Amino acid sequence: MSTATHSTALAQVLKPSRAVPILLSLFVFSLVLDNGFKFMSPALAESLNLPVNTVSLQATLAGVLIGIGAVVYAALADSISIRKLIIFAIILMTIGSIVGFVFQTNFWLVLVGRLIQSAGLAAAETLYVIYVTKHFRGDEQKKYLGFSTAAFQLSLLIGAVGSGFIATYIGWAAFFLVTLLSLLAIPVVLRTVPAEATGTSRVDVFGLFLISVFATGLILFMQNFNSWYLLPVAVGLILFIWHIRTHDNAVITSAFFANAQYSLMIIVVFVTYSVQLGYTFMFSFLISDVYGYNLGEISLLLVPGYVAAVIVGSATGKIAKFLPSKQAITIALIVIIASLLIPALFVGQWIGIFVISMMLFGMGFALMYGPLVSTAIMRVPVENSGIAIGFYNLTINIAVPVGIAYTAALMKLKPELLGGIAGTGQASSYGSVLLILTGVAALGLVLYRVFMMVIERQDAEVSTPVAQQ
Repeated sequence: MSTATHSTALAQVLKPSRAVPILLSLFVFSLVLDNGFKFMSPALAESLNLPVNTVSLQATLAGVLIGIGAVVYAALADSISIRKLIIFAIILMTIGSIVGFVFQTNFWLVLVGRLIQSAGLAAAETLYVIYVTKHFRGDEQKKYLGFSTAAFQLSLLIGAVGSGFIATYIGWAAFFLVTLLSLLAIPVVLRTVPAEATGTSRVDVFGLFLISVFATGLILFMQNFNSWYLLPVAVGLILFIWHIRTHDNAVITSAFFANAQYSLMIIVVFVTYSVQLGYTFMFSFLISDVYGYNLGEISLLLVPGYVAAVIVGSATGKIAKFLPSKQAITIALIVIIASLLIPALFVGQWIGIFVISMMLFGMGFALMYGPLVSTAIMRVPVENSGIAIGFYNLTINIAVPVGIAYTAALMKLKPELLGGIAGTGQASSYGSVLLILTGVAALGLVLYRVFMMVIERQDAEVSTPVAQQ
């Protein structure tokens, strides 16, 4: 009798659904930490007396590392159990956070701490998705994957509000100590996440290294527009192209780029997502400098935007039933453009404009994500869809820090494009940066529509001879 009871208890412990809450919680927790540090960049800059383009390195380089790390963890999950990888990631997060807190007066050591921390943060989203796709099928799989979309928006909200209040009323460095809470998850992980049997896998270390060289060079160029940084960009890109054409075990093969629809959508993704955290990064600086709000107050202004994004993100499945992907993406990009253009023309006036702007901004990206992913991988063979999505997400993780970098550089340059339309001084320069971001988003819309015309024309040319036969 006792043996049967023990077997039942063991089966319950190893039941796949029991691991979902802790893995999803770690996913949210990790994103809260990363987005929190991005949001409180003004406090860090003020504390250490740093220019905005220097302090942005803790957001941009960490973003690249998270993108690269996600691919590495995805490959390692074939040969090492998810349970071991999660525990390793928690330890890395903890070590990095201790380094950042202890050496909080030295920015470069804070940066080292952030990078070590980010190497652990990279595991959360990737391993959650891998676990769900491995252990669940059908509607149950869709349900758990849907949780990740809402969880992402929720983490943005918690990260902004939490870090804003900690930076304002305790001190920005205390946010590093929040990471220590993740240690409490280790016993739960050991009890609920199964120790799976694993096979063998290979990580394309050289390919990922070339991607990191390219991305880091691009970010550093965007920081100061120093042409010397274009050298590693060019070398990294050339060697990466050579690598994927000559090595079968490359992180992604040249065959992926022979798929025109996938390749063209990747370009749209890179351009459009460079705006996403560029605006969010600048938002706290803008509201602080122009309106005099502290970070705690600024974080509250973001709440309606994140709530709106969570609602739209959760409803994307229902929206897709009556709004085709092409229309959804077009509407989303128009909403994003409007969310940037309107505040560009009214900086320094009613603060509510920025609340509305952030609501439109979040809703636009939430509406666009699903349809754009579907469009990109529509013609990718099923057996390659995992790699395609991995590279798609890697592109986003490179585009986001590049966007932060060029936004920070523009903030330092203080462009004057609006001729006093959006106020004077700081208000006018921030309005000009928003106008440039509007142009980047508009470029994303133009590229998307042109690329879709090219794809549809090719489809028509292929189908016409068949119809004539």
